[in-house]
Amino acid sequence: MLTMSHTWRDFEQTRPQIAVLPVGAVEQHGSHLPVGTDCFIAAEFAERLALHLDAYLLPTLAITCSIEHRKALGTVYLRADTLALVIRDIADSLCESGFKQLLIVNGHGGNYILKPAIREFNRDYEDRQAEMEVVLLAGAIVGANAGGPNQHPASSDVHAGEKETSLMLHLHPELVRESVPGGSVLPEVDQSMLDYLDMTETCADGYWGYPESASPEKGRLFAEHFVACALDYLDKLKRLKAKLRN
Repeated sequence: MLTMSHTWRDFEQTRPQIAVLPVGAVEQHGSHLPVGTDCFIAAEFAERLALHLDAYLLPTLAITCSIEHRKALGTVYLRADTLALVIRDIADSLCESGFKQLLIVNGHGGNYILKPAIREFNRDYEDRQAEMEVVLLAGAIVGANAGGPNQHPASSDVHAGEKETSLMLHLHPELVRESVPGGSVLPEVDQSMLDYLDMTETCADGYWGYPESASPEKGRLFAEHFVACALDYLDKLKRLKAKLRN
Protein backbone atom coordinates (compact mmCIF):
# COMPACT_ATOMS: atom_id res chain seq x y z
CA MET A 1 0.00 0.00 0.00
CA LEU A 2 1.21 3.49 -0.87
CA THR A 3 0.16 6.75 0.80
CA MET A 4 1.01 10.44 0.59
CA SER A 5 3.99 9.67 2.84
CA HIS A 6 5.75 7.90 -0.05
CA THR A 7 7.86 9.56 -2.74
CA TRP A 8 7.12 9.74 -6.45
CA ARG A 9 10.01 7.31 -6.97
CA ASP A 10 8.13 4.79 -4.82
CA PHE A 11 5.16 5.19 -7.16
CA GLU A 12 7.38 4.78 -10.21
CA GLN A 13 8.76 1.53 -8.83
CA THR A 14 5.43 -0.07 -7.93
CA ARG A 15 3.10 1.53 -10.51
CA PRO A 16 -0.18 0.95 -8.58
CA GLN A 17 -3.29 0.92 -10.73
CA ILE A 18 -5.92 1.25 -8.00
CA ALA A 19 -6.47 4.31 -5.81
CA VAL A 20 -8.76 4.36 -2.77
CA LEU A 21 -10.38 7.64 -1.71
CA PRO A 22 -12.10 7.89 1.70
CA VAL A 23 -14.93 10.44 1.63
CA GLY A 24 -16.27 11.61 4.96
CA ALA A 25 -18.08 14.67 6.30
CA VAL A 26 -17.70 17.33 8.98
CA GLU A 27 -21.08 17.54 10.69
CA GLN A 28 -22.79 17.20 14.04
CA HIS A 29 -23.27 13.66 15.38
CA GLY A 30 -25.25 14.35 18.51
CA SER A 31 -23.66 15.19 21.85
CA HIS A 32 -21.84 11.87 22.03
CA LEU A 33 -19.79 11.71 18.79
CA PRO A 34 -17.32 14.13 17.19
CA VAL A 35 -18.13 16.15 14.07
CA GLY A 36 -15.44 14.18 12.22
CA THR A 37 -17.09 10.79 12.82
CA ASP A 38 -17.69 10.04 9.13
CA CYS A 39 -14.08 10.92 8.33
CA PHE A 40 -12.70 8.58 11.00
CA ILE A 41 -14.87 5.69 9.80
CA ALA A 42 -14.27 6.22 6.06
CA ALA A 43 -10.52 6.55 6.61
CA GLU A 44 -10.36 3.27 8.54
CA PHE A 45 -12.43 1.36 5.99
CA ALA A 46 -10.40 2.78 3.11
CA GLU A 47 -7.08 1.90 4.73
CA ARG A 48 -8.15 -1.70 5.34
CA LEU A 49 -9.32 -1.99 1.75
CA ALA A 50 -6.16 -0.43 0.33
CA LEU A 51 -4.04 -2.87 2.34
CA HIS A 52 -5.96 -5.82 0.86
CA LEU A 53 -5.56 -4.48 -2.67
CA ASP A 54 -2.03 -3.05 -2.32
CA ALA A 55 -3.48 0.21 -3.62
CA TYR A 56 -2.74 3.93 -3.30
CA LEU A 57 -4.56 5.23 -0.22
CA LEU A 58 -5.48 8.86 -0.81
CA PRO A 59 -6.03 11.34 2.04
CA THR A 60 -9.58 11.65 3.28
CA LEU A 61 -11.87 14.11 1.53
CA ALA A 62 -13.36 15.55 4.70
CA ILE A 63 -15.75 18.37 3.81
CA THR A 64 -18.67 17.17 1.67
CA CYS A 65 -22.49 17.50 1.48
CA SER A 66 -23.76 18.15 5.00
CA ILE A 67 -26.28 20.92 4.43
CA GLU A 68 -28.93 18.95 6.36
CA HIS A 69 -26.86 19.66 9.52
CA ARG A 70 -26.10 23.30 8.72
CA LYS A 71 -27.76 24.74 11.86
CA ALA A 72 -25.38 22.87 14.17
CA LEU A 73 -22.14 24.66 14.99
CA GLY A 74 -19.09 22.78 13.75
CA THR A 75 -20.76 21.56 10.56
CA VAL A 76 -19.01 22.60 7.33
CA TYR A 77 -20.30 21.60 3.90
CA LEU A 78 -19.91 21.82 0.12
CA ARG A 79 -22.65 22.17 -2.44
CA ALA A 80 -23.51 18.89 -4.15
CA ASP A 81 -22.29 20.02 -7.57
CA THR A 82 -18.99 21.15 -6.04
CA LEU A 83 -18.39 17.68 -4.58
CA ALA A 84 -19.15 16.05 -7.95
CA LEU A 85 -16.64 18.33 -9.68
CA VAL A 86 -13.97 17.62 -7.05
CA ILE A 87 -14.38 13.85 -7.49
CA ARG A 88 -14.26 14.24 -11.27
CA ASP A 89 -11.00 16.19 -11.09
CA ILE A 90 -9.43 13.63 -8.76
CA ALA A 91 -10.43 10.77 -11.08
CA ASP A 92 -9.16 12.62 -14.15
CA SER A 93 -5.79 13.33 -12.57
CA LEU A 94 -5.39 9.67 -11.58
CA CYS A 95 -6.39 8.56 -15.06
CA GLU A 96 -3.76 10.82 -16.62
CA SER A 97 -1.05 9.25 -14.47
CA GLY A 98 -1.95 5.68 -15.38
CA PHE A 99 -4.40 4.54 -12.72
CA LYS A 100 -7.17 2.23 -13.91
CA GLN A 101 -9.60 2.38 -10.99
CA LEU A 102 -10.66 4.82 -8.30
CA LEU A 103 -12.54 3.29 -5.38
CA ILE A 104 -14.59 5.77 -3.36
CA VAL A 105 -15.24 4.68 0.21
CA ASN A 106 -18.13 6.91 1.20
CA GLY A 107 -18.75 7.37 4.91
CA HIS A 108 -21.61 9.87 4.69
CA GLY A 109 -25.10 8.94 3.56
CA GLY A 110 -25.89 12.53 2.56
CA ASN A 111 -23.47 12.43 -0.38
CA TYR A 112 -26.28 11.41 -2.73
CA ILE A 113 -24.66 13.25 -5.64
CA LEU A 114 -21.93 10.61 -5.86
CA LYS A 115 -24.15 7.96 -7.42
CA PRO A 116 -25.38 9.84 -10.53
CA ALA A 117 -22.04 11.61 -10.86
CA ILE A 118 -20.12 8.34 -10.95
CA ARG A 119 -22.50 6.93 -13.56
CA GLU A 120 -21.73 9.95 -15.71
CA PHE A 121 -17.97 9.72 -15.15
CA ASN A 122 -17.85 6.09 -16.19
CA ARG A 123 -19.88 6.71 -19.35
CA ASP A 124 -17.55 9.58 -20.24
CA TYR A 125 -14.45 7.42 -19.74
CA GLU A 126 -15.99 4.71 -21.90
CA ASP A 127 -16.84 7.20 -24.66
CA ARG A 128 -13.27 8.55 -24.53
CA GLN A 129 -11.89 4.98 -24.49
CA ALA A 130 -9.99 5.90 -21.34
CA GLU A 131 -8.93 3.03 -19.08
CA MET A 132 -10.48 4.38 -15.89
CA GLU A 133 -13.37 3.23 -13.75
CA VAL A 134 -14.80 4.92 -10.67
CA VAL A 135 -16.48 2.58 -8.18
CA LEU A 136 -18.66 3.72 -5.29
CA LEU A 137 -18.35 1.68 -2.11
CA ALA A 138 -20.80 2.51 0.67
CA GLY A 139 -22.74 0.49 3.23
CA ALA A 140 -25.97 0.32 1.27
CA ILE A 141 -24.19 -0.67 -1.95
CA VAL A 142 -21.82 -3.36 -0.74
CA GLY A 143 -24.38 -4.82 1.63
CA ALA A 144 -22.70 -3.96 4.90
CA ASN A 145 -26.02 -2.97 6.47
CA ALA A 146 -27.54 -6.37 5.76
CA GLY A 147 -25.97 -9.10 7.81
CA GLY A 148 -24.09 -6.81 10.16
CA PRO A 149 -24.57 -7.03 13.93
CA ASN A 150 -27.41 -4.47 14.07
CA GLN A 151 -29.84 -4.88 16.92
CA HIS A 152 -32.23 -2.50 15.13
CA PRO A 153 -33.14 -2.25 11.40
CA ALA A 154 -30.74 -0.10 9.37
CA SER A 155 -33.69 2.00 8.20
CA SER A 156 -34.25 3.19 11.78
CA ASP A 157 -30.55 3.75 12.55
CA VAL A 158 -29.82 6.65 10.21
CA HIS A 159 -27.33 8.96 11.92
CA ALA A 160 -25.03 8.66 14.96
CA GLY A 161 -26.98 5.63 16.17
CA GLU A 162 -26.06 2.04 16.91
CA LYS A 163 -23.78 1.46 13.93
CA GLU A 164 -21.74 4.67 13.93
CA THR A 165 -21.47 4.75 17.71
CA SER A 166 -20.30 1.11 17.74
CA LEU A 167 -17.68 1.85 15.10
CA MET A 168 -16.38 4.82 17.04
CA LEU A 169 -16.31 2.79 20.28
CA HIS A 170 -14.15 0.28 18.39
CA LEU A 171 -11.92 2.75 16.53
CA HIS A 172 -11.70 5.79 18.81
CA PRO A 173 -13.33 5.10 22.19
CA GLU A 174 -11.59 8.12 23.68
CA LEU A 175 -13.75 10.38 21.49
CA VAL A 176 -17.13 8.89 22.46
CA ARG A 177 -19.27 10.48 25.17
CA GLU A 178 -22.56 9.47 26.78
CA SER A 179 -25.58 9.90 24.52
CA VAL A 180 -28.55 12.01 25.58
CA PRO A 181 -31.56 9.74 26.32
CA GLY A 182 -34.55 10.29 24.07
CA GLY A 183 -32.65 12.51 21.68
CA SER A 184 -33.58 10.67 18.50
CA VAL A 185 -35.99 11.45 15.67
CA LEU A 186 -39.60 12.55 15.97
CA PRO A 187 -41.88 9.57 15.20
CA GLU A 188 -43.73 11.32 12.34
CA VAL A 189 -40.54 12.20 10.42
CA ASP A 190 -38.92 10.17 7.64
CA GLN A 191 -35.66 10.90 5.81
CA SER A 192 -37.39 12.78 3.00
CA MET A 193 -38.18 15.55 5.48
CA LEU A 194 -34.47 16.41 5.59
CA ASP A 195 -34.98 18.02 2.18
CA TYR A 196 -36.92 20.73 4.04
CA LEU A 197 -35.87 20.57 7.69
CA ASP A 198 -32.55 20.56 9.51
CA MET A 199 -31.55 17.44 11.42
CA THR A 200 -31.40 19.46 14.63
CA GLU A 201 -35.05 20.44 14.12
CA THR A 202 -36.24 16.85 13.74
CA CYS A 203 -34.00 15.22 16.37
CA ALA A 204 -33.74 16.62 19.90
CA ASP A 205 -30.02 15.86 20.18
CA GLY A 206 -29.14 15.52 16.49
CA TYR A 207 -28.93 11.72 16.36
CA TRP A 208 -31.34 9.34 14.61
CA GLY A 209 -31.13 5.81 15.92
CA TYR A 210 -30.07 3.85 18.97
CA PRO A 211 -26.61 4.77 20.30
CA GLU A 212 -27.49 3.09 23.59
CA SER A 213 -27.35 -0.28 21.76
CA ALA A 214 -23.78 0.30 20.58
CA SER A 215 -20.74 -1.69 21.68
CA PRO A 216 -17.06 -1.95 20.69
CA GLU A 217 -17.58 -5.57 19.62
CA LYS A 218 -20.36 -4.59 17.24
CA GLY A 219 -18.04 -1.93 15.85
CA ARG A 220 -15.33 -4.51 15.21
CA LEU A 221 -17.81 -6.73 13.39
CA PHE A 222 -19.16 -3.83 11.34
CA ALA A 223 -15.64 -2.92 10.19
CA GLU A 224 -14.76 -6.48 9.24
CA HIS A 225 -18.09 -6.94 7.49
CA PHE A 226 -17.63 -3.83 5.35
CA VAL A 227 -14.24 -4.89 4.00
CA ALA A 228 -15.44 -8.42 3.25
CA CYS A 229 -18.52 -7.07 1.45
CA ALA A 230 -16.49 -4.48 -0.46
CA LEU A 231 -14.07 -7.11 -1.76
CA ASP A 232 -16.98 -9.34 -2.72
CA TYR A 233 -18.68 -6.44 -4.53
CA LEU A 234 -15.52 -5.63 -6.51
CA ASP A 235 -15.12 -9.27 -7.50
CA LYS A 236 -18.77 -9.45 -8.58
CA LEU A 237 -18.35 -6.31 -10.70
CA LYS A 238 -15.22 -7.70 -12.35
CA ARG A 239 -16.85 -11.05 -13.14
CA LEU A 240 -20.01 -9.43 -14.49
CA LYS A 241 -18.11 -7.09 -16.80
CA ALA A 242 -15.98 -9.96 -18.09
CA LYS A 243 -19.08 -12.04 -18.78
CA LEU A 244 -20.97 -9.29 -20.62
CA ARG A 245 -18.09 -7.84 -22.61
CA ASN A 246 -16.12 -10.92 -23.68
